[in-house]
Amino acid sequence: MTDPVTTPPEETRPPVRERRSHAGWIAAVFVVALAAWMGSGYYWPAETPKAPHERSRPIMSVETVSSKARPVTQYVASEGEARPDRTTPVRVRAAGTVESVEVKKGDRLQEGALIAKIDLEDRAAQLAQAEATLAARQRDLDAAERLSKTGYGTNQQLTDARAGLAAAEASLAAIRQTTGNTEVRAPIKGVLDSFDLDIGEVVTADTEAGKILDIDTLVVEIQVPQQSIAQIKTGKSAEVSFITGQTRQGTVRYVAANASSTTRTFSVEIAVPNPDHDIPSGISASVRIPVGEVPAHFVSAALLALDTEGTLGIKAVGPEDKVAFYPVQLVKAETKGLWVSGLPDEVNLISVGQGFVSAGETVHPVPAGKSTEPVPADTSGQIASPAGVGADTGTDRASSTLMAPAPASDSATKGETQGSAPEPEGAATAGALADLANGAPDQVGVRLLQERLSALGFDPGPIDGELGEATRSAIRQFEQAHDLKVTGEVTLGLLAALVKAATAGQ
Repeated sequence: MTDPVTTPPEETRPPVRERRSHAGWIAAVFVVALAAWMGSGYYWPAETPKAPHERSRPIMSVETVSSKARPVTQYVASEGEARPDRTTPVRVRAAGTVESVEVKKGDRLQEGALIAKIDLEDRAAQLAQAEATLAARQRDLDAAERLSKTGYGTNQQLTDARAGLAAAEASLAAIRQTTGNTEVRAPIKGVLDSFDLDIGEVVTADTEAGKILDIDTLVVEIQVPQQSIAQIKTGKSAEVSFITGQTRQGTVRYVAANASSTTRTFSVEIAVPNPDHDIPSGISASVRIPVGEVPAHFVSAALLALDTEGTLGIKAVGPEDKVAFYPVQLVKAETKGLWVSGLPDEVNLISVGQGFVSAGETVHPVPAGKSTEPVPADTSGQIASPAGVGADTGTDRASSTLMAPAPASDSATKGETQGSAPEPEGAATAGALADLANGAPDQVGVRLLQERLSALGFDPGPIDGELGEATRSAIRQFEQAHDLKVTGEVTLGLLAALVKAATAGQ
């Protein structure tokens, strides 16, 4: 038998309106809480957690070499031309016919040596006539004086007689002087450089017959920039190298007191002894005048770099293994490297890896192994070949070998691969250009040189790796535009300027 359904009493069931009221309050509270949670970010921003893969760059390893400054003689250098100490013309003083010639062109003559004789022809008759005229004028004067004493002559007659006698005396003296000029002699000691007299030739008075050069002393005139003239004094010694390969020691004998209005340079003369006449005049010469000493380091041109301001310098490892950038100045260039100032007396230069690190960055320095640095040339007996300056003399090996980072710390994320960033294009170009300084330019190096010149607006002709006339012309234009000595050759000065342009991204 089925139990009947039990129905609760009517008064125990909640009213429908009351149940709906409770549900509305719950929904309203939920909406308010959700809005408050969503807006809380505007007032209390949450800290963004670091990505699990995010970590700092590992410390890079760089190769370093220890360098110590050495005293290097500074020079003011310039180009000039050797010329004779004196150039004096040989003149014929009397008109007549060349009777004899005693010398030939190119002879060395002593002062007063006989060069030629002049036949005066009717000079003897002229002399006799002048003597007779003088005697007649003397008699006229005697007569005028007697008449003046007796009162029969006038003062005017006496004055005219005296004037006539003086004129006759002068004429006789001139003829006698001309007669004495029948011999042409050397006015100074030297070499008869040019000569143009032949026997039987008729010449007039004051004719130039040749020139004598005094080359016992040669004079090399150079132009010194205004910023260096204060260091040049008369009496200073100078090294003079002639284009023939000969070298002499000279002395500064003249320093101009006024600069050229067009070039703002000062003329300086160097006297070079040449007693054997083995150095001819008119040839080119290079002059170096020592002006003092400065502490300098010998480095490879590949170590040069530019900072963010475009200043030329070198990177080194300083205190606390931080990279330091030192601006440097070129003291002297040699075929195997550069002498630069501006570095501390003792410094650890970055020889490999400078293209991967920046100033202020902490690095892991690794001392270089056995140094393969080029030995600098002799510096006037004052500088020995510095040891341990730059173990890598070519371009930075970082341009072809990726630098391995130092081992990461324990806090670094494990299992991740560190990629090697490519070296900046400017630094790689600078290193490749510096390779040209290690020997004769090869075809690859010349091609790179042509590409850089073309990129800088200087037309080198075909980019073919050949150092032709078009490329040399572009080099000369570049040198002139950058205030370098104009040679048209691949020199360290040219490479340094191209390195600067390449690393600057020009």
